[in-house]
Amino acid sequence: MIVPISGRLWRELLLGPAYWWHRRLIRQSKNWTPEQQTIYQRQKLRRLFSEFDANVVRSKDHYRNSQGIYDRIFIKWITKVVRTGGSTGSPFAFYRDTLFRRQKERAYLFDIWASAGYRPFDLRVVFRGSIKNKLISYSLLENCYVISPGELTQANSKEVLAFLQTLPFFFLHVYPSSLVTFIEILGENAFKDLPIRGVLAGSEVFPPSQLQAFERKFGLKVAHWYGHSEYATLAKHCRQCGGFHFYPTYGYTELIPTKNGRLRIVATSFNMIGTKFVRYDTGDFARLGNLNCAEPFLRVQAIEGREQEFFLDRDGYCRAFGPYLFGIHDEFWDRILAIQFIQKQPGQLDVKVVARIESYRPWLEDYLRKRFVVCELHFEYVDQVQTTPAGKHRYFVSLLQ
Repeated sequence: MIVPISGRLWRELLLGPAYWWHRRLIRQSKNWTPEQQTIYQRQKLRRLFSEFDANVVRSKDHYRNSQGIYDRIFIKWITKVVRTGGSTGSPFAFYRDTLFRRQKERAYLFDIWASAGYRPFDLRVVFRGSIKNKLISYSLLENCYVISPGELTQANSKEVLAFLQTLPFFFLHVYPSSLVTFIEILGENAFKDLPIRGVLAGSEVFPPSQLQAFERKFGLKVAHWYGHSEYATLAKHCRQCGGFHFYPTYGYTELIPTKNGRLRIVATSFNMIGTKFVRYDTGDFARLGNLNCAEPFLRVQAIEGREQEFFLDRDGYCRAFGPYLFGIHDEFWDRILAIQFIQKQPGQLDVKVVARIESYRPWLEDYLRKRFVVCELHFEYVDQVQTTPAGKHRYFVSLLQ
């Protein structure tokens, strides 16, 4: 859909002053020298360390904190608690502002999505982590239709196809893994006939070979990026060099060498309210390359983050696991200490849960069964969930042959 100028403009105006500030800042930063980037980041860090202990930067510990001076003033007015799972398996809760963070995030995402031809508030169809009880819903403010991954099945796929074919050109907003699910359920030929202008795919690793094969096969440009729920670092995938460039104005990103030769991504946020992280260990790793690029920002060749994972539903279709669990950001995480899903046969998932207290168990079972409606769940309550030798928690394990 080509959004009328009036519709596009009023939506951008509603985003607020932080959006326009960061939009201008992004454009300016693309002409900065490395020295100018360093000066900007030092100024931001100096302000941050006036609130927190500056020795944190010189320490080997990756300290995290999401509540600072501004939060104590505004916490009741424009912040809320966000909950998510962590790479160690321990649920993690932090404060996030509900006003300026959204404005800032849109400025950066719009810049990333532009590589696929997207303009602010072009029509989107979202098939990601929003599991709803309604198959298709529309957001007037976002100018997007949301298709619930939990409701899309082979039985109603023709209904969804018929609806999508009535739309003007749109951008498909997905996880890389949910893109696979979307195409499998609708069918490749039907997917090719949809009026898709480009694909917006983030939040998971999108292997270069898979990304390139998709673009060749379907003739669509993909805008890809690396980010996380803590909003401390953000990198866009570069169509020219194939690597990732970190925005110097979004946050301060460090690449810390590890014993096995990998580079750990450690981030310090530049947010004034909420999600104030100092040297936050993202749990992700980066790999450097020899290629150069005209883009002036910090560059890595590849990022090793959350991998694509799939389970088989009761109809035998591959379902992206990420949207079902990592799309949860509510009290669910307050009621568990750890969780792991194991698939031994199609259509069924064994769920190992460490509940905070025994009385939470009925609530947890009801909550997850409503979310994972495409398969049968079997619950087992345990004292702990085994981690990998590296200390990482595996949320999903497939034992299918």
